[in-house]
Amino acid sequence: MQQDFESWDLAPRALSPRSRLYAPAPEGIGTAFVESLASYVARLAEAHAVSAADLVRRELSRHTSPPLVFYSHGINGLGESAARWVGALGTATCRSDLRYLTFLPFKHLFSNRLLLRTIRAWCPECYQEMAATGTVHEPLLWCLKLVEACPRHRRLLTTACSRCRQSLRPLYAGSRTGRCFQCGMGLGCTAGGTTDKGLDPAPTEYQLWVADAVGQLLAHTPEMRQETLGNRVRVVLAAYTEKFAEGNCAAVAETALCPIGVFYDWLYGNKRPQIDNLLRAWYHLKLPVSLIFSPDSEPLLWEARGQTKIKIERERKVRPRRSREQIRKALEAVLDEQPRSLNEVARTLGYTTAAPLRHADPTVCAHIVTNYRRSERSHWWSRRGTKPICELAQAQKVLEDHLRAEDRIPPLHRITASLGYANEGYLRGKFPELCRALAAKIARQRAERVAAIEPAFERALQENPPPTIREVCRRIGLSASRIRKAYAPALCDILKARRREYAEACRAELLNKLKTVLNETPPAPPRGVYARLGITESIAIHNFPELRRAIIVRHRQYRHQQSCARQEAVRQEIRAIVHGLHEQGVCPSVMRVWGLVKSRSLLKWKVFAEAVHDARKALSTT
Repeated sequence: MQQDFESWDLAPRALSPRSRLYAPAPEGIGTAFVESLASYVARLAEAHAVSAADLVRRELSRHTSPPLVFYSHGINGLGESAARWVGALGTATCRSDLRYLTFLPFKHLFSNRLLLRTIRAWCPECYQEMAATGTVHEPLLWCLKLVEACPRHRRLLTTACSRCRQSLRPLYAGSRTGRCFQCGMGLGCTAGGTTDKGLDPAPTEYQLWVADAVGQLLAHTPEMRQETLGNRVRVVLAAYTEKFAEGNCAAVAETALCPIGVFYDWLYGNKRPQIDNLLRAWYHLKLPVSLIFSPDSEPLLWEARGQTKIKIERERKVRPRRSREQIRKALEAVLDEQPRSLNEVARTLGYTTAAPLRHADPTVCAHIVTNYRRSERSHWWSRRGTKPICELAQAQKVLEDHLRAEDRIPPLHRITASLGYANEGYLRGKFPELCRALAAKIARQRAERVAAIEPAFERALQENPPPTIREVCRRIGLSASRIRKAYAPALCDILKARRREYAEACRAELLNKLKTVLNETPPAPPRGVYARLGITESIAIHNFPELRRAIIVRHRQYRHQQSCARQEAVRQEIRAIVHGLHEQGVCPSVMRVWGLVKSRSLLKWKVFAEAVHDARKALSTT
């Protein structure tokens, strides 16, 4: 009897893609102390027994263009640099979770400005615990510029090696995790081998809150809906403003210590907030950080209501919600009280202006205004016994003096302002004839100035150098903008063209002078040339950059030749001294020759000694 056997599937199995590099798992994903990408690169280099520079230049840079820069602090950020690093490492290691080692998941929430540190910071106690219990790595939390304290050990972060006192960049050519690249000492202890927590000042409450808040954000990064983070902030701020401030954004912005313009940008999504500004506002509003990534913020928002410190001051910040009938009753009650201005009543009711009151009941508002005026409390100058701003006799004398004066008369509104009045209406009512005469004289003077525009410009065109338009207008007594737009735009254009021709002529003359200077012997120093020609260095840089550069080069060459000639003279003197000492039977040592040379300061000691040895060799050959 034939026995049946099970069939075998001989089809080739599909293999998962293989990575070119050994890919260790990142440390701490899903926790507040998730590893940074710079730390992962350093650990990857150690796992392959190569330096970080060789790993980046010879392996990772093959997968991206332009090549990666291994000392850039943007490797842990949320910009294009971090995306390139993640892409190259993902291609080389076949890992898809490396974006959680950077701030790329928060690119829809935070601005890249002032996000990361340019130097490393660390907690020595954390490094000691890592070295004792497991893999040493640098948490992404420490890379953030805002974070200044360790939330686990509640101490300030360290930014310099305790032995060599050097600051460290996020990633160096010879980076090693948990060690200083300069002296090789472990960063988990001081030069004496112990942590120096007792020497550091204690962190503030805000520094610890920030460290905890950023830790919560990093711990929940894998489960966040990253594309909705920016909208979550807008929703939370809008709900907070509506529930706790009656829709008053200014009150919330002031409580959050945030400029109102910046708060509006956050509220309407015009700009992504900086992480330090947003977390500071979150701290002062007493909001839980979980509101940013939690899908259901309503219970958390109401839970935060009891913790909030916002105080709504109705009389200054928040416009109350009242019906017209409620406003009308409040206004009628004011009629029976001591007369007050309508603006005072509005501020008492919590409004910044009287517009809502007039809109609710204009008749009652008119009665309030009438009562206030009749009380003589409205305008202090209309009260009984009040001294006037200016005596009428004094005002009349001032007007008559201006009328008799031959000089230019200022406008009437300026005269009245100098007398203390808000406008000229009062003086026109008291002295109509004087004011009309002044107005007529002012008009005649203006007409004379307008008539003098054309002759003044004709004289200016004959001057050499021609004056500026502003100078001509100052002579006439009219503003330059008025002459350009209304009276003489054509003359202004002609004078401007004349000024341009004069400037070109001066430029050509200056060019010839600089060319002459370039051919002088000996070459003059550049600063002396500028002083002789009466120009500044910026004029030469802006107008004649090539000629200026040629003058500088020629002067430097001349100085170099002079220096070489002086040094050669010293060498000739050294040869003569060596020859003279040799003929006297005295050993021409370097120190003996040094004491006899007159111009020894022209040569450095090493060059001087070589010149003496050369002179002695020349004697031996002869």
